[in-house]
Amino acid sequence: MSSSIVTCWQHILDALPSQTRLIAVSKYTTDENVQTLAQAGQIDFAESRPQNLRDRANRFPDLQWHMIGPLQKNKAKYVGKFASMWHSCCDMETAKQVASHVTHTPLPTLVQVNISGEPQKQGIHPQELPLFFARLTTIKKLQVIGLMGMAARDGNIRASFKLLHQCRDDILRLHPNAKELCMGMSNDWRIAIEEGATMVRIGSEIFGKY
Repeated sequence: MSSSIVTCWQHILDALPSQTRLIAVSKYTTDENVQTLAQAGQIDFAESRPQNLRDRANRFPDLQWHMIGPLQKNKAKYVGKFASMWHSCCDMETAKQVASHVTHTPLPTLVQVNISGEPQKQGIHPQELPLFFARLTTIKKLQVIGLMGMAARDGNIRASFKLLHQCRDDILRLHPNAKELCMGMSNDWRIAIEEGATMVRIGSEIFGKY
């Protein structure tokens, strides 16, 4: 099993452009598999539950732990204290709560944009993004570095990624440090890199189906 994980991981790395960062989504896998991939050279891992992020950050302090997924304000302390990057910022009050627990250098943060058009998905509407982004950059303990978005599984994936890329380019005119474009998962990362992703988040294609 360990050798197959490393083989899958290496295959993805070989296909990624040099400027694209691989985030291994470890939320459904074991500590043993995390250790195996870390020994192979993977540094960036992602968790969707704040308590799990805390536990794994304590267990593997030399790795970079990314918080993905929805976040409730009462769990903000775990992200502020333990995350290396926060991927799903889309609410000002939660952002303030996270920032209040950041004791080190400002936390790299991505704004989640709803590019799928699905009302049940979280994220800032593209038309509301400039104002939200401007407000967010006033929070000193957050370093807003770009955008994240997820395409609808049954929609036009490429069109969704093109939309996020355009949103990022528009934001760059006013915020030149917001260069990151995080999009693409196990089912669509190849399209994402064609559309300019600087980060992809991949779980099942590395660790197997859950």
